[in-house]
Amino acid sequence: METAKSGSNLQEVEMPPPQGEGAALSIGWPIVKAMSHSLFRGTGIPRGLGLLLKSNTWDMMANKPQWHPEYFEFSDDEQEQVFKEVFDLMRPTIILYDNLKKHYGEYLADEMMSAVAIRIQLGFFLLYSYPEDRTDIDQWRQAMANYFSSKAWESTQWVSEDKTEYRMRWTKCAPTMILKAYGLHSYARYACLAHHIAFDCLAPEVIFSVANTIGTGDPYCDYLIRIPLSEDDRKEESDYADCYKVEGGREAVRHWEEVYKRFGDFRI
Repeated sequence: METAKSGSNLQEVEMPPPQGEGAALSIGWPIVKAMSHSLFRGTGIPRGLGLLLKSNTWDMMANKPQWHPEYFEFSDDEQEQVFKEVFDLMRPTIILYDNLKKHYGEYLADEMMSAVAIRIQLGFFLLYSYPEDRTDIDQWRQAMANYFSSKAWESTQWVSEDKTEYRMRWTKCAPTMILKAYGLHSYARYACLAHHIAFDCLAPEVIFSVANTIGTGDPYCDYLIRIPLSEDDRKEESDYADCYKVEGGREAVRHWEEVYKRFGDFRI
C-alpha cells in the first residue's frame, strides 16, 4: 500500500466495534419522499402512485421476486442470512423497476430509476450521524463502523500514522450487489455517486475521493477520507474518477451540489 498524501505510512486497521444500532438500511420519510418525488416526475402523479401502491401490495404477493443465493458468494451462513434480509428490504424497489419496464420499456425504466437512485441515497445520508469533529479520522472510523459493521459489507481499511488519511476498500456491498444481480445496473451506478454529494455538501471539512465502485463494475469500492494538509489543499477533479465511469455522472453530482448551494438542502 502506498503512503498517504502527507507522506505518512499507512497501517492496516480493524473496524472498531459499533456504538448503538446502525440504521444504514432503515426507511424514513426522506427516503419515501425522495422516491415518490423522482418517480412522479417521470410518470406523473396518478400513474406513479399506482405503480408504487401496486409494487408494495399486490405484487409483493403475486409477483414477488425470489431469493437466489446462487447469485452470490458468501463467507459463511451468517452472511447469507444478512444478504437475504437486505434482499427482503429491496424487493419493492426490484418490483417497481420490473413494473416500469413493462410500462415504459427498459431504456426509460433505467432512466427513471437513475433519477430515483441519487435522491434515495441522499435520503439515507440525511439519516446518518456525522462525526462531531469532522477533522478527526478516528471519529470517521467510528461513524463508518456504526453503520457498516454488519456482514452486508466487507472491507479492508487503512489509516495513516499521522491521522490525516483513512482508506477503505469495500469488497462486498449487499445493496449494490443485489441491485446488479436483479438487473438494476443503472440504479446501482448512480446510487454510488451520492457519496460525493453528501461529503461535499455535509462534510466539506474533509476531502472524499473514489476511483472504483462495485456499482460501476469494479471488483471493489475504494473510498478515501482525507484531512486537508493546508488551506490550498482542496478536492481535485481526479477525486471524482468514479463519476466519469457513469454516463452523465459528473454532471449529476454538480447538479445536486448546486441545489444544496442554492437552497441549503437537497430538495428531495
